Amino acid sequence: MRLKGVAVVIALAIAAQSCAPAASTGPIQTVQPTAVATAAATFTVPATFAAVCGTASDRVPRTASTNATFVLNSPGRPPLKLTSTGDAPIEVVIPGGYVCLLLEAGVPFPIFGGLTGPYLDGFVLEGTLPATSAKPAPTGFVLPQACAFVAPPVVGTDLTAWAVDCGAQANRDARGTLAPALIQQGWTSCGAVTATATWAKGTTRLLIAESSLSPGDYPKLTQPVRPAASTSCP
Repeated sequence: MRLKGVAVVIALAIAAQSCAPAASTGPIQTVQPTAVATAAATFTVPATFAAVCGTASDRVPRTASTNATFVLNSPGRPPLKLTSTGDAPIEVVIPGGYVCLLLEAGVPFPIFGGLTGPYLDGFVLEGTLPATSAKPAPTGFVLPQACAFVAPPVVGTDLTAWAVDCGAQANRDARGTLAPALIQQGWTSCGAVTATATWAKGTTRLLIAESSLSPGDYPKLTQPVRPAASTSCP
């Protein structure tokens, strides 16, 4: 785990209390907005991460032979099942209400890697869509709300790759699922070769690869680091 979720929950809770007006019959005190920012600055989000936001439900506690699991919900996106591999009780690690979680790759479900909060990278304000983020993010493309980043991007010398989950049914046709968002955002289809489709926007390229549908495998977005030689499709 690269970010201690419980520590962040406690720190942000304390900070939030320090920002809240105290009950008093006297004059209302001026709220100082620096407490949460100061607490948040204590924590460091990894340089490369995937984050997904929503509300947790269906918590299943850890047993002697299984990890804890829970479901993260966000409007317009299929419920996302996640695993918690820590020892702490799941209801303590994943608090009630709206949360933003850092994820690690896992089988059969992505693994909860920690919490992020306001003033920290990866946090998406409630009501803002899509309720997911990645760093680095794909250049020129915003993932639709129906999908979520489910593992930290793999950054290579020539390519960066992102694993995305759009739900069990949509993952069977990731190219078709993502095509409307790509067209809306100004991308042009260069066609498909086997299970991979290439899209172009200027000299930027984005490849959509289908999942094998085996547990832990998801559709992939891949983007070359270097721009293409021309604005036309290869």
